Formats: sequence, C-alpha cells, structure tokens
Amino acid sequence: MLGKVTSYFGSVVTASVHGFIFMASFDTMRLANASHMVINSKTLEQSTEGSMNYQLSIVIPVFNSEAYLPRLFKSLGTIPPSVEVVLVNNGSTDNSARLLQRYHESHANSSLIDEVHGGVAFARNAGLERAHGQYIWFVDADDTLRPNAINRILKVINDIDFDLLIFDYRSLTEQDAASPDDQVPKTAQKADLAAVLHEMLTGAHDPIGGFPHNKIFARSLIGADRFPDFKSAEDMAFFVPILFRAKHIYRLHKTLYDYYQHANSIVHKIRADKLIDYAKVMDLVEQRLRSNGTAPKNDVDEYILRRRLSIYFQNLAEAKDPWVKKHIRKKMKQYSWKQLLSFSHDKKLMVKILLYKFRILDVFPFLLKYFY
Repeated sequence: MLGKVTSYFGSVVTASVHGFIFMASFDTMRLANASHMVINSKTLEQSTEGSMNYQLSIVIPVFNSEAYLPRLFKSLGTIPPSVEVVLVNNGSTDNSARLLQRYHESHANSSLIDEVHGGVAFARNAGLERAHGQYIWFVDADDTLRPNAINRILKVINDIDFDLLIFDYRSLTEQDAASPDDQVPKTAQKADLAAVLHEMLTGAHDPIGGFPHNKIFARSLIGADRFPDFKSAEDMAFFVPILFRAKHIYRLHKTLYDYYQHANSIVHKIRADKLIDYAKVMDLVEQRLRSNGTAPKNDVDEYILRRRLSIYFQNLAEAKDPWVKKHIRKKMKQYSWKQLLSFSHDKKLMVKILLYKFRILDVFPFLLKYFY
C-alpha cells in the first residue's frame, strides 16, 4: 500500500523564497505554500522572549481527526518545558478544532494554527514556519507516541550532537492492542549514510521509511526545504535530499512511535492522481539514489522494483489509469530476466515479479487483493 504520505532533490528544487518551494521537474510547477495560515491570538502572545529556547518542536497537522486526538494527547503525556507542541488545524470540519483549542488552552508551551485546508504538506509547512525548536518532529494526528518517547529523544538531544536521528516505529491496525515496550533500552549509535541506505532500501519491511514520524530533524538541516505538494509520497521527496545532506546521523533501535493503518484512511483510497504522483516521486528518488552512488545498485534496484510493482498492482485493482500502467511498464523494461531472478532469495517478491511478467493479474483480477 501507499505510505500515509511521503518530500526533494537538489536537481529538482530550483528556488525557495518566502515560504514557497518551487519544483521544476514536472509539466507544471508545484508549491507548498504556508502563506495563508492564521495563528491563534494566544500563540502570538506566547511568541515572546524565551520561545527560541525550545529544544524540540512537535508539529502535528490535523484534519478531521476527532476520533484519534484524545488517544494522541494521552500519549503525549506531560510535556517538558523544553518542548513545544505546534498544532495545525488543517481546515477540519468535525470536532477537531474544539479538541485542539482545549488542549492548547491547557498547555502553555503549545501553539495553535488555523488554516485553509491545503493538504498535509501545506499543514506541515505551516507548522514548520511557526516552530521554534532546535529540532523538529512531525507527528500524525491518528498515531501515538510510545511511553516516555519524548524524554528518550530529549536525552539523545542532550547527550549527542546530531542533525538526524532515526528510531524504530511499529505499524498497527485499530484491532491491535498496544503492548508494553519490552525492548532492552539502547543508546543511539552513529550511523554512516551507506548503512542507513542499506537498511532503508532492502527487505520487505522498511524500518526507516520515507516517513517523517520516526525521525528527528535538526532545524538547521531542514534549512529552506519544505514538503512538496504531491498527493502521495511527499514524505520521501522531502526526506531523501535531507538524508544526503546530513553529516551526523544517529540510529536508535528503540520503538518510540506507533503508526496506525486505518482501512478507511485517505491513503487507502487508491486514486489515479495519487498513483501518478507516487510514480513520479519514485522516478525522482531513483534518479537521486543512482546519481549519489552511495547505495549499491542492487539495493536501489530492489527498492524501486518493490514500489513500482506496488503501484502497478494498485492501479490494476482500483485506479485503472492508463498513464500509470504505461509508465510503469516502460520503467520495468530496464530490468533483464537475469536481474529479476537475482531477487529469488525473496520468495514473495519473486511471486510478484512472475505475476507481473506473465500478466496473470491482468487476466485474473480477482487475485489482486492478495498482492497489494
């Protein structure tokens, strides 16, 4: 399936001015604009001396999440004075605004931004513009933090000079019961780019992902970068160029975040425009990975192959967009049978390759539900 949402590359971004990020790699330029946000009056009062002393800003975009906000707020627990929570009401039409206002009024180190609904990239960028922390953490409104997650992150911030911290997360459904965190406590270890890329690119389960929710970014590392305005995969477009710029990467093998997958979530509604954007982002990711040269060719091949097969099968199952089908088939021609057979160590991936090559799912579409 598609990730919840996913961010841009040196060769793609041509300019970043006054909160806009311009992308010149497509037929039309896209921009994620944070110019129309309205900051709550209480927030303005709190934007005073001392606000820049926050070590960590937790940015939370919210759109119609009234069912999940109480759970998230409970998981946040007591917020330390060195942490601010930046709440972005992204044009919610349910009871989210009232829940956000209530939380904001009871937490002095919080900000509340109201804006016109412009998508998750728009909301994250609005929160980033408002955040004062030395480090930034993007959290989704329908997920939760593991117990003591904030304090563990603060300990790493206090102990280590890093510009990117990557920790573990768990994928859950609404039916999964939250279990105690029984992992042996571990400390963050310095990681080189090659090791991070290998972990990210190989294997069916991507423990790193392009998601921002399991990463702490130094504000200085993000710089002028912003989330691009894609319907899908904007996280990955944001993350990859930042990863390549990072000089001090640390990896914490500790689960600090629970990522919930909802059957009725917008990311599970497969639309053609989402798949088109997903396919275009994967093209850009492939270009960036290959031009950088740090990751072995086989690792890049495996990563991109998995995602293109996923796009292809999702398109067959629901969107049925002719451009997506033609585009993926064109891109898949780069793989010879010899290359494809090199993935035979992964039986599930090999089955998908064979189904694709022999067009079995095109003929028997009722089997699609088992393969995406």
